[in-house]
Amino acid sequence: MTEVCAVNYVDHVGIAVNDIQAALDFFGANFGTPDAEVVEMDDQGVRACLIEVGQTRLELLEPLSAESAVGRFIERRGEGLHHLALNVDDIGAKLKILAANDLSLIDSEPRHGLSGTIGFVHPRSVFGVLTELVEN
Repeated sequence: MTEVCAVNYVDHVGIAVNDIQAALDFFGANFGTPDAEVVEMDDQGVRACLIEVGQTRLELLEPLSAESAVGRFIERRGEGLHHLALNVDDIGAKLKILAANDLSLIDSEPRHGLSGTIGFVHPRSVFGVLTELVEN
């Protein structure tokens, strides 16, 4: 029997945007979301923030350049849903389980991200959805 990557809950939904402040203003004005601290993450080529929305969060991602991964995403697909993040325990073990189950990983080892320790699964393995595992 194959092991599974048990998920605790949906941690956040990532949204690629051209202007993070305009997006923050939009969500605040239309959905009453609180303001959020924007941080620049040079290693990932984005300005990003996490907005608390009830029991989950929205992560807004603004590319620092057109050549960044998010910049290329927006160029190809436009602004919108970028990834789905799932909260897990023992992320290192979970990435190994997914690799053993023949899923294509972007990150074979966990790394630091805005929401905690993260690792990405390639969209081709998850019905076209870039999937992030998060351990916080």
